Amino acid sequence: MDPYRIASLLMAGSLLACTSQAYPPGFPETPGSFVSMSVAVNGQPASLFPTPDGSGRFYLEARQGGRYAVTLQNRTGARVGVVLAVDGLNVISGERDQGRGRMYVLDPWQRTTVQGWRSSLQDVRQFTFVDERASYAARSRKANEKMGWIEMAVFRERRPFVQAAPPVRDQPWWLPEEQVEGGVPGGVVGSAGNDSAESREESRPEAAPSIIGSPGAPGAPTATRESDEAQAPAASAKARSFPGTGWGQRTHDPVVLVSFDPEPNPSERATLRYEYRSALVALGVLPRYQPARDRLWERDHADAGFAQPPRW
Repeated sequence: MDPYRIASLLMAGSLLACTSQAYPPGFPETPGSFVSMSVAVNGQPASLFPTPDGSGRFYLEARQGGRYAVTLQNRTGARVGVVLAVDGLNVISGERDQGRGRMYVLDPWQRTTVQGWRSSLQDVRQFTFVDERASYAARSRKANEKMGWIEMAVFRERRPFVQAAPPVRDQPWWLPEEQVEGGVPGGVVGSAGNDSAESREESRPEAAPSIIGSPGAPGAPTATRESDEAQAPAASAKARSFPGTGWGQRTHDPVVLVSFDPEPNPSERATLRYEYRSALVALGVLPRYQPARDRLWERDHADAGFAQPPRW
């Protein structure tokens, strides 16, 4: 066979293989320095796609009726606390996320999977992809502007500041008594700095489980995309349906209460956004599907391809 013909066939084959992949592979997890986050949908790892605007968020595809779980991996040799919020609600308390709320505490290098809304120390209600109107947030009258968001905030454990007190020197005989500065008795001084009532309150350890307390005040329902859809015709509202996270089946997933004193501010944050595939394409996260080779391409390249069996 003509070598030029062979080279042409090989180039065409490689082009076909490259263009047959409709969507980019995505990432298996968030690239966190302290804690990484990954998602499995119906037991299969989900691909995380970076947002085109460079904001650092990641997107994943929501599948109607699918169950999903969030896996957290501690990448450090120290304990950390993780506040996880879905649809703007703390997954432990079910209240509006107020920053340093109740949290899961991970031991060094520990990996754990959060399967749903925590209903007790023994059980959770599974995360499920449902229509936004049927989500747990909407049904609890806590719908907010962060519907479709999965957020993680990582807190390091606060260590007490220990400082050795300066030694008390004997009073020199040549100085009057009123000129001698009094020393601090030997020992240690904890939590150096302003000892105001606010600082004392912050330094007080909080009881926590894989969980820490401090749920904020319940948030009032706010305007969401659902309110906009209520004014549109039913047909157009159906065409613009959005996913939310529902209150799924009860699953046994025990945890224990532990003591953990977090730092006042998070050391790391990560945000995932879930949408249906059509919305991901509209947002530019996923490219529009283009057939690898269609009839116009064949006509333009004068390449009819290989013989195919007749259809009748």
